[in-house]
Amino acid sequence: MNNKKTYIFLLITIIWSWTFWVIGLNYLTDGVNQESIGKFLIFFFTGVYGPTISGIVTALVFDGLNGVLNLFKKVFIWNIPFINYLYIILLPIFFVVIGIGLYKIFIGDIGSFDKMAFLSIPTTLWAGFYAGPLGEELGWRGFLLPEFQKRFSSLKSAILIGIIWFVWHIPLFRAPFGTLVSGEAISILPVIIYFMMLICLSIIITWLVNNSRGSVLIAILFHLSTNAGIALLFFPELNVDFKKVHLLSSTGMILFTGILIAKNKLKTSANNVYKK
Repeated sequence: MNNKKTYIFLLITIIWSWTFWVIGLNYLTDGVNQESIGKFLIFFFTGVYGPTISGIVTALVFDGLNGVLNLFKKVFIWNIPFINYLYIILLPIFFVVIGIGLYKIFIGDIGSFDKMAFLSIPTTLWAGFYAGPLGEELGWRGFLLPEFQKRFSSLKSAILIGIIWFVWHIPLFRAPFGTLVSGEAISILPVIIYFMMLICLSIIITWLVNNSRGSVLIAILFHLSTNAGIALLFFPELNVDFKKVHLLSSTGMILFTGILIAKNKLKTSANNVYKK
């Protein structure tokens, strides 16, 4: 691992994202309305692209145009085990279904089932594509993951990225949206659960990427599928409490992550992952 390269990437990522988010949040200090939200959104989405932009810039500085091309090539690695595409679809649905079940048991009624909700799936996926998944994954899993795995095991690399991922989101805790603890009074339990979710998701995505020849495409699609919460679309009355459902879905994430660790699925040092 090139320490200087890694530090530069992290520095650019944090400076880029936090600067734009702080500027955007400043527009909300006098109240949340249509005009202030519109201005905030510009800076919000620009800040989201911090990891991707940082990955491109750092690769260019240290490895030249070939480094940038190699980074982008990872987005087009699609010839991967078919089961990984099933994981992209089924795992996030499994997690949210568990969240919905726990909501019904411990909180209240989940409302009626809307069987026509599948018609809104394409729109929901498209709306989420250009935000987090496209803005983040080229940086986190395309640049930082292989860099970390030159020194650390896959598991340790995933945990480190999960911690960094959480810290990167912190300014958005004060925003009306952007994380599962945004738009609410900050309390310790939701923040801890959100932290655990990002660690688990980082481990799961690392496992998928390492078993997909280093494909960033698989990371983008899994990130997109997780954010979309497709199962929730079929229970429209839960829209009001969608954050609680997603936080409860952490139970499924923790369970699946535990299985991956128990079965030693992240034992690889990843020296040969990106040469497969």
